[in-house]
Amino acid sequence: MIKIFGQQKYIDKDTAKANYFRFLILLSTAALLVRLVWLQIIQNHYYLNRGVSNSTRVTFLRAPRGIIYDRHGNLLATNKQTLSLIAIPNELDHCEVLAIRLARVIDMPEAKIFNILLKAKASNSVLPVVVDHDIDVDTVSRFYEQKIFLPGIDILPDISRNYVQGEYTAHVIGYCGEITQGQLEICPERRMGDVVGQDGIERIYDVQLRGTDGEQRVKVNASGLSISAETSKPEITRQPVAGQSMVTSLDLDLQKTAYDALGKRSGAVVVVDPRTGEILAMVSRPSFDPNVFTKRITKGVWKHINAPDHPLFNRALSGFPPGSVWKPVTLLSALESKVVKPDTKLRVSGGISLGGFFFGDWTAAGGLYDLVKCLAWSRDSAFYQMGLKLTPEQIKEWGVKFGAGRPTGVELRHEGMGLVPDSEWKMRVCHEKWYPGNTLHMAIGQTYVQLTPAQGARIFSGFGMRGKVPNLHFVIKIGDRQIPSPRPEKVKTHKEYLDVVLAGLKAVVASGTGGATRLGQIEVAGKTGSAEAPPAGSKTHAWFACYAPADKPRIAICAFVEHGGHGGSTCAPIAKVVLLKYFGIETPAAPVKAAVVNKPKKTAAHKPA
Repeated sequence: MIKIFGQQKYIDKDTAKANYFRFLILLSTAALLVRLVWLQIIQNHYYLNRGVSNSTRVTFLRAPRGIIYDRHGNLLATNKQTLSLIAIPNELDHCEVLAIRLARVIDMPEAKIFNILLKAKASNSVLPVVVDHDIDVDTVSRFYEQKIFLPGIDILPDISRNYVQGEYTAHVIGYCGEITQGQLEICPERRMGDVVGQDGIERIYDVQLRGTDGEQRVKVNASGLSISAETSKPEITRQPVAGQSMVTSLDLDLQKTAYDALGKRSGAVVVVDPRTGEILAMVSRPSFDPNVFTKRITKGVWKHINAPDHPLFNRALSGFPPGSVWKPVTLLSALESKVVKPDTKLRVSGGISLGGFFFGDWTAAGGLYDLVKCLAWSRDSAFYQMGLKLTPEQIKEWGVKFGAGRPTGVELRHEGMGLVPDSEWKMRVCHEKWYPGNTLHMAIGQTYVQLTPAQGARIFSGFGMRGKVPNLHFVIKIGDRQIPSPRPEKVKTHKEYLDVVLAGLKAVVASGTGGATRLGQIEVAGKTGSAEAPPAGSKTHAWFACYAPADKPRIAICAFVEHGGHGGSTCAPIAKVVLLKYFGIETPAAPVKAAVVNKPKKTAAHKPA
């Protein structure tokens, strides 16, 4: 019984139950409506993102690296479409088991795969991590056979580097490879599996070349596997930005000509425009194919690139005893130090004795030679006489001024500085005082003196440009920005002294030991060199450095062959092939027989006097 407005009314039990259920229904409906408002309106953005993330996967869009060209627009490095095996960090589980299964798909040790997967899982990244780059068709086939047992692993389109010229430009362009742990620590903005420049121009200009990767969402099914692109196109959320293209100073025709001219011999050739310092060619043999680094290095490939002849070793930037190509420096030093005068004549012979040791000349022929003829015929006995009156510091001064013993300016890592010794250096390094016999050896470019072929090209460019020593460089354009050539260094010399040296360099080719490079109407100036080097009893290192035309040079060359014998018969012909190509001479003048030169006699090279 219920009392309503002072009146008593009776409600039966069925009516009470009906009202109770109506109330429950109303309450439930209200709760449902509130929940729907909460889910559909207030939490709409959150659940939309969750739904998208469950049905799609974020992947990277690799930014194409900038293309590298030679000065005439020939391709040196470009890109190609490849496939990469990737791991999705938030889908990885049971990494140890996954590594065992994955090792059956790719040729990689289980321990290494396990380490990659653990690091990927710990990264908490929404982007996938590359496990293996540039996989082949067989690997793709094996993957899809085992795909159901490889959760969190997938294959995605990728971009890898393609070095069009292979071995020809390997030491200059360098190569790309997977980022190392050390590089990741230095550049935390990068991620595991990224491809970065590891050597050469690729490494020095990695920031400009690499661009910015984009991102896209790929639809996946309930198992987390990507849906075919034929039925569902990926949604690009951030467009990739390609790296800047680059134009180098290299002339591909000259590069190939110099490389082929070296043949199978170990050595280097550096070709420079002496007016600007632009490097037209830089080759080192033996070389390697940089394309092997775009994939994971196998044991067989690693064994090949670490062969005893060291193909990764850039001989163009490494120091070797220069022998007689150093003599123009000694002659200029002797003139500037007033040890000799431009009209001085020296009596040459089979050698000189000093302190109980005999310092031999390469020939016993005697006579009275002026300074030009002494240089033209590379007479050691004449330069010994100059050395007797010079200090190592005096010779070093002029060598360093023209570029010896210091960087050339070239944009490559691991450039050797060579060595221009003096008495302080010997005491510091060898703990021994400097002897007069050391100066005699220094005067002819032996024993302690070390020069790189790149420095040789720079020094002779400086001679040809009458004291304007260029700074060497490769890159002449990045993107749309022209890169100006660095200013040359100016060396002040007395004109009459430098004229003697330049006349001697002309005579080397016109009538002396460098006759193999005569070009007829185009006058070439240069210097041959043969340098004793270990092991004892082996052939000498061969050198030839030159520039042409002699009075207004447009090209300078330094050719070097390890244990190649005499520079006049080994390296001068190499330089001539390059000169013929540069000047477009299709029918060379009648071949000139190289000067007959005996092997330099052994001196007290390692016994100070």
